Amino acid sequence: MSVLEDTKVFFTGGAGFIGSHVVEELLRRGAQVTVFDIFSTGRKENLQHLFQNKDLKVLKGDVLDNNELLDTMKNFDIIFHFAAELEITKGIDDPAADLKTNALGTLNVLETMRKNDLDNLVYASSAGVYGQAQYLPQDENHPLNPQWPYGVSKLAGEKYCTAYYNLYGLKTVSLRYSIVYGPREWYRRVLTKFIKRVLEEKPPIIFGNGQQTRDFVHIKDCVSATMNAATSKRVVGQIFNVGSEVGTSINELAEIVIKLSGKEMKPIYKNPKLGEMGRKLGELTNLTLDITKAREMLGYKPNVGLEAGIKNFIEWAHLNKNVWW
Repeated sequence: MSVLEDTKVFFTGGAGFIGSHVVEELLRRGAQVTVFDIFSTGRKENLQHLFQNKDLKVLKGDVLDNNELLDTMKNFDIIFHFAAELEITKGIDDPAADLKTNALGTLNVLETMRKNDLDNLVYASSAGVYGQAQYLPQDENHPLNPQWPYGVSKLAGEKYCTAYYNLYGLKTVSLRYSIVYGPREWYRRVLTKFIKRVLEEKPPIIFGNGQQTRDFVHIKDCVSATMNAATSKRVVGQIFNVGSEVGTSINELAEIVIKLSGKEMKPIYKNPKLGEMGRKLGELTNLTLDITKAREMLGYKPNVGLEAGIKNFIEWAHLNKNVWW
C-alpha cells in the first residue's frame, strides 16, 4: 500500500508543466487529487490522459480569490501550491501582477489553510531566489539576491511559508527547482527554443559566447524529489534545492540537441542587447545547485542523464509539434 493511497490532495497549478507530472504520480500512488488552476499557463491538455481516473477532479479557480479558496480548499490532507506566474519577462514587464500571483497568491493559500485547519504544504519555489552566483554550486545558504521580480516574489512566498510554520505550526516544505525540462514543458526557454529550431531544420541561436552555465534537471527527477518531500515527516519547515548538481554550458546544450537530432548544422551566435530578441534582462552567468541537503534529508538522487533526458524530450516534441507551433 502506498503511503499516499487515499490521501486527499488539493493542487494549485496542477495543469502546468511540473504540476501535471506531479499530479500524474500522485494518482499513480492512489491519492485523490483536486486540481485548482486558472489555466493561464497551465493547459487542460496536460491532464487529458488522466481524465478517466475517478480520483481526479479538475476545477477552474484563481488563488487570488480568497472566497473561492475558502469554499473549495476544505478537508484535504496535503496542499501542493504550484500556481504561479512563470514567465520572467512578464514579471519584468508587470512586476505588480507577478507579485500578486506569486506572493499574494501564496499568502492566500496559507491563510486559507490556517482558517480551514489544514497543515501540510509543499511549495514550488525556484533557484531564481539566488540571483547571480557568488560561488558554485549554490547551496541553500547562498546569499539571496534575486535578479528578477520573479525571484523576489518566489522568495516572498518562501518567507511566508516559513513564517506560517513558525507562527501556526503549518507543516510547510519549500523546493527550489533549477531548470526543469522534459515533456509538456512550456515554450520560450532555451532548451525548448533549441529543440523547436532543429525540428524546423534550423540551427540553434546562442546569445553571447554560450559559456553561460545552467543546471538542467529532468522532470522525472523533479517529481521524485517532490514526492519525497511530500511523504517525509522530518523535513517540515525546511527548504531544499532540487537540481542535477551539474553545470551545463549553453554551448554544450546546443551540441547535444544537434547531435541527438541527427542534423548536420552548427549553432548561430548572436549578441543582442539584453531585453532584445527574447534575451532576458539581468541574464545569469552561472546557475548550479548544491543538492547535498536533499540527498541527505530527502534521499533524493537525480537519475536521468542530460543526453537521455533530451533524447526523450525531442521524441515528445516531434510528436507534439502543435504545442509550440
